[in-house]
Amino acid sequence: MLKIEAAATALLLLLAAGAAADEPSARSFAEKTEAAHGGDVWNGKQALEAYITVSFGGERLFTGKMLTDTPVGKTRFELTDGTVLVFDGETAWKSPADSEFQGTRFHVLTWPYFLAAALKLDDPGTHLEDLGTQPYRGGRSLPAARLTFGDGVGDSPDDWYVIYSHPKTHQLQAMAYIVTFGKDAEAAEAAEPSAIVYDNYVDVEGVKIARNWSFFKWNPEDGVMGDQIGEVQITQPAFVTPAADAFEAPEDAEEAPAPPAR
Repeated sequence: MLKIEAAATALLLLLAAGAAADEPSARSFAEKTEAAHGGDVWNGKQALEAYITVSFGGERLFTGKMLTDTPVGKTRFELTDGTVLVFDGETAWKSPADSEFQGTRFHVLTWPYFLAAALKLDDPGTHLEDLGTQPYRGGRSLPAARLTFGDGVGDSPDDWYVIYSHPKTHQLQAMAYIVTFGKDAEAAEAAEPSAIVYDNYVDVEGVKIARNWSFFKWNPEDGVMGDQIGEVQITQPAFVTPAADAFEAPEDAEEAPAPPAR
């Protein structure tokens, strides 16, 4: 499975917003970013639905319809090959059980969170540190903050993120991350950082959603660098009222367990 499969699990299990950032400047960073993306509207909605295509290394991993509740605590994917993936708030499921689709738990957690990342910077268990202006791309610098997590938070609490925002609009421009999911301490330390660049924002009832996400390598000295290694396309995002059973395990479902504790 691709490297990005481990990318964001620490973030993805932080299911409700509301914890304060660690310092006034970091709190301001989080508040401005959330406001720029329509956080008040987002928090008043039940769920968002969108079509998603994920490609890495020149290979399309999947296409389908994605549904997430707005706390990003429950998610559902209906793929074009007939596979259904669900995260019910605790357990990830794949249906039918004999589907050859791999990485169920990763996918049902990762992509909905990446979509809503700008609205989740002050979730319980997070620690946000204002970094001032940091190298971003092509010699350009942007305001940035470092996001880390408390002990026992999510599947991968050793992950960290660097969040870049636009200096005028405060919209999320990029998010660098380190991969520790399912790795021992030595392998986690050697993990190579990557970054998502968010583009092509659309307004959905007052909420700003990025329709194009491009993935690159990253380091703290240069920021985003090198050739693109992957992409996600989001189309037709819309707020919806989910069916009562939308986040329940489908019939003939197979559980996708969490990774073992390190």
